[in-house]
Amino acid sequence: MNLYEVYVNAVSFTAGCASTAMMLTPMLVCKDIVKKKNSDHVNLSTFVGALFRSSLFCRQGFILNLPTMMFVHGMGLLINTFYLSLYWYYSNKKNDVITTVSKTALLSAVFLLYSFIESTDLVVTRYPIMVSLIHLSLMGWPLLSIRETIRTKKWSGHPKPILINSIVLCILWLLYSINIQNRIIFTQCSVALILSSTQLGLWTIYPAERIQHNKMEKHE
Repeated sequence: MNLYEVYVNAVSFTAGCASTAMMLTPMLVCKDIVKKKNSDHVNLSTFVGALFRSSLFCRQGFILNLPTMMFVHGMGLLINTFYLSLYWYYSNKKNDVITTVSKTALLSAVFLLYSFIESTDLVVTRYPIMVSLIHLSLMGWPLLSIRETIRTKKWSGHPKPILINSIVLCILWLLYSINIQNRIIFTQCSVALILSSTQLGLWTIYPAERIQHNKMEKHE
């Protein structure tokens, strides 16, 4: 094994470990849920969206023959299923949770079914493009409220830790895509990096903490 192969394996291993570690960060939210014995104050879409993306990316890893992606998102399926189970257990709106999860599972099944019935030559391109559009849409939706952010001078999108983790992961997966010479993953990571960096920039300019601090000073 030459030096370049060692580098490629190291980047792949690091990207996989970092991605798996990021999936464990919601444990802090779960700890809060258990402490309050209620999960209704937490946005359900956070967990549902993560499970949805893991199901799509796991299949994409299989189609593109990328073991690292398959492992990471295979773990994501297990971890996010646990999060959703915990959320459901402590929710006072169990029927709503089941309805939302069922709708998401149905949508995921449609995409997965497509990946099986589409021709082999076309699915390697079309399916990853579909996954990219969904992933980037979920990632960049807070930018749709940029006018409101500027007006209120308060960022209400993804929190800072999530954005920083996302940027680090995008860089690692970007290096990984360059190493394996995969244009699809390269495009996914490049756009995701721009979206995350833009949102972190907005958070830096309009942090929610500043608003809360000002309110506390006024009360004092």
